[in-house]
Amino acid sequence: MELNQFIPYQLSILSLKISNGIAEHYQDQFGINTAEWRVLVILYKNPDITAKKIAQLTQMDKVRISRTVKSLLNKKYLNQQPHPLDARAKNYKLNERGRYLMRAVIPDALRYEEQLLSQLSADERQQLQHLIAKFNQILD
Repeated sequence: MELNQFIPYQLSILSLKISNGIAEHYQDQFGINTAEWRVLVILYKNPDITAKKIAQLTQMDKVRISRTVKSLLNKKYLNQQPHPLDARAKNYKLNERGRYLMRAVIPDALRYEEQLLSQLSADERQQLQHLIAKFNQILD
């Protein structure tokens, strides 16, 4: 097997390159890492959810979610409250500071995406979106 020709490997490397590029920018501009960014985006769109739900939506493992949520609580971007039906769980949501941060981060992320996509033709963009959707459908 030629690893450089193996599609899962190629996709993994591509994902890491994109994530590392944006992570460096987020760390410099906003003081957050990639895991924190992912959790913040999920909570921006899905307020008042548990760590278990965050893990499902981000495809991150529970330990990483736990560490990331703790970090975001320490940075004062989140509020936590007891879950109304499960005494062991907590619900998390962005507080005003977290929402303020996301109002700056989201447009910045969209600019980064556009910068990457601007290297593709309109047809290539459409093909990329189609293939991503198709692989997600196959793997779900």
